[in-house]
Amino acid sequence: MAIQQMEFGFSFFPYARFADIREAAEVVRFAEELGYTAVMLPEHLLPPRWPDADMATKLWYDLPTLAAYLAATTSRIKFLTSVLVVPYHHPVEMAKALATLDVLSGGRVMLGVGAGWMKAEFRRLGIPFQERGAITDEYLRAMKELWTSDAPSFSGHYVSFDDVSFFPKPVRPTGIPLLIGGTGARPFQRVAEIGDGWFPMTATLNVIREGISDIARRMEPLGRDPAGLWVGYTGFGVGSDPEVARMRRHAGDAAAEPVHRSPEESIAEIERYRAAGVTFLSVGFEWRQPDELKRELERFARQVMPAFR
Repeated sequence: MAIQQMEFGFSFFPYARFADIREAAEVVRFAEELGYTAVMLPEHLLPPRWPDADMATKLWYDLPTLAAYLAATTSRIKFLTSVLVVPYHHPVEMAKALATLDVLSGGRVMLGVGAGWMKAEFRRLGIPFQERGAITDEYLRAMKELWTSDAPSFSGHYVSFDDVSFFPKPVRPTGIPLLIGGTGARPFQRVAEIGDGWFPMTATLNVIREGISDIARRMEPLGRDPAGLWVGYTGFGVGSDPEVARMRRHAGDAAAEPVHRSPEESIAEIERYRAAGVTFLSVGFEWRQPDELKRELERFARQVMPAFR
């Protein structure tokens, strides 16, 4: 069996650490030149006010708009939503925005999706939290229908349409890749039925191994080949960023502890992820200023990434 090549991405979150979006775009262009595959774009839509909280928890861009701006300033790097909270968005409008973005960027959209976790945000948006799994499943199927059918038609509990035209279509005939976030029976079944990949945020190596096996068992009866499953992970860090670690723990990531890894330690640990079946890692760095992030991106690209090419 051929050894899978590992690809790498990064996040420039928290967005509030940049003076303006042009500064962020410069970092993304720099990462593209270094050979990073994708930039992560996290989302919240209407979080609580939290008067004493840092601006990092309050400043969130609209993802298709942000990615469109970045696409206009780059040529190769991909835009991986990490993750788009599916129930927050009407599926027809979001399908249109993402298809447009995919065309304008030359097919560089990777759609990491999740059902969401912040109850307060669901409440403020008037979306029933207990129905978020069912809404997610239905919205994703509706979006895929719009992207792939010449005569889209869908009848569901939350959204229905028929006798409609939907253009432009995404660049790939199969639509924008759906990379399903989360762990457990419901997300695993979602991957098996409609996903192109699995993208957990909170997972140990054992959870990743078990999750891949579970998903494969679910895919095979559906006639889907698990060998082609894309598996990514967002929790790999080489530097200690306490602020980001606190936010990840707030989202339920008990494993997100600040770390420091040498290049040798990073290579050894990444090899364990690759052996477990992971083909993409989003790397976390310690940084406060954009120049610090650029230095960390360059150090990792020079000292670690060549071991996986």
